[in-house]
Amino acid sequence: MISVPRDVLGRDVDLGRVRVTAEMIAAYRAAVGDTAVPGKENEAPPTFCLALRRGMTPAIELPPHLFGVYGGHDLELHRPIRAGEVYHISGNISDVYEKMGRSGVLTVVVRAALIRDAVGRLAVRIVERQIIRRRPESGDSAGTVVA
Repeated sequence: MISVPRDVLGRDVDLGRVRVTAEMIAAYRAAVGDTAVPGKENEAPPTFCLALRRGMTPAIELPPHLFGVYGGHDLELHRPIRAGEVYHISGNISDVYEKMGRSGVLTVVVRAALIRDAVGRLAVRIVERQIIRRRPESGDSAGTVVA
């Protein structure tokens, strides 16, 4: 198990502000093959929030014998993200727990990213999971894929 100091767990970390532009939304739409609903060209698609989240933050430094992989996310959409608006992003580590996987004990780090509009209203809450496990030893079949 990794150690997360108690004062870090649940504490919001400021991840900055971003002014969303029509160009940002258009570039995202082009990248994911999304077309705008007529009359809502300046409203971002729901998954656009993932481009604003700032990665797996707050980060946890892992010892060399461990590594982490992306374990999925959930989106809570409260209000649309729109071009011309400024959004404040914060994040926290909301939970850390262990579970048994096929390769042994895994640690799950749960992070929440909050995206709020200029007046502080929640637009999106992103809950992400990072799976942390021991690196396979040389000759260990746990890192081998069998087809």
